[in-house]
Amino acid sequence: METPKISVPENQRAGVWANFAVVSHSPHEFTLDFVRVEPQFEAGPLAGVVVSRVSLSPLMVTQLIDALQENWQRYAERALPREAQE
Repeated sequence: METPKISVPENQRAGVWANFAVVSHSPHEFTLDFVRVEPQFEAGPLAGVVVSRVSLSPLMVTQLIDALQENWQRYAERALPREAQE
């Protein structure tokens, strides 16, 4: 498949920060909720807010897993100490 030319609308260029994710699925799709969990400064239940929700087909999930593994491997080779790569 040819790689499409991708543009990011200006109001989305800064992206969002997520430090937690929840994955759920149905027979026909996967849903990834990216969440920002705020630090707790007082007692109470841990709270977070969904900053982005993405629904994917099962095929797209397999492609995403492959892309993440490939990119992680390249990152690890450059950025992690040799002993951490093993």
